[in-house]
Amino acid sequence: MKTDLTILVENTTSHQALIGEWGFAALLNIDDHKLLFDTGQGDALFINSLQLGIPLEETEEIVISHGHFDHCGALLKLLKQIGPRPVTAHPRIFVKRYAVAPSGRRIEVGCPFSEAEAVEAGARFRYSDKPLEIYPGVYITGTIPRRTAYEDAGGRFVLQSGEDLIEDYIEDDMALVIDHPQGLIILSGCAHAGTVNTLEYAREITGKRHIQAYIGGTHLMNASSERMEATLSALLDELPDRIMIGHCTGFYPAAQLYQALGHRVVKIDAGSHFTFI
Repeated sequence: MKTDLTILVENTTSHQALIGEWGFAALLNIDDHKLLFDTGQGDALFINSLQLGIPLEETEEIVISHGHFDHCGALLKLLKQIGPRPVTAHPRIFVKRYAVAPSGRRIEVGCPFSEAEAVEAGARFRYSDKPLEIYPGVYITGTIPRRTAYEDAGGRFVLQSGEDLIEDYIEDDMALVIDHPQGLIILSGCAHAGTVNTLEYAREITGKRHIQAYIGGTHLMNASSERMEATLSALLDELPDRIMIGHCTGFYPAAQLYQALGHRVVKIDAGSHFTFI
């Protein structure tokens, strides 16, 4: 199961011709099956794919990790460019949601379009809140159980429930899991369910323990010292071969991960490319 992975959208890039954008998108080529995981929020997906010589028209399906603008915001433009495609997502990606700033100001952070607009643009939605095999050996997790006591959604998030605002646990947060012969490959947009919860659920779904790579955000940027300590302890207990981090991880948490786990920790950028054979 040869798997090529190219990061198309990330906060930063070291490639002169590419641009960084707050968000995430990764293109997977699994035995010539091309799958896009998230879209970023704006133009980076299109500029970077063009500069890298990657024809987005060859994308066969799209997976959305969760309903935040920086992971699904470019979906409409993408569909208008490449035509209708299957889109796998959690059924709660379209809830009205906000981040609450320290000042108390609410900032809209949900999908910047409606389900109807997405369908009109060509999205053929397949919703699941349970684990689902979307391609042989490739799974989405659905809702990830929150089992650790120390992991939270990673910020002050609320959602609209009727006339009220309630805490948003971001139940739609999903990961993509590839059951590769050399060990699991796990992609997570933000890991709002918690990185440790995500890793353990991927193991539970597949029945495999060995993880060769975790790739994506970790949402540790607001983590307390207690959470960081517990996270590092859990990772050291059964360490993935590589932890390839970016987006919402945060500079200081990334430094702590590198200090504790060494060369296993890799920083990803727009343009990063990895091959798993």
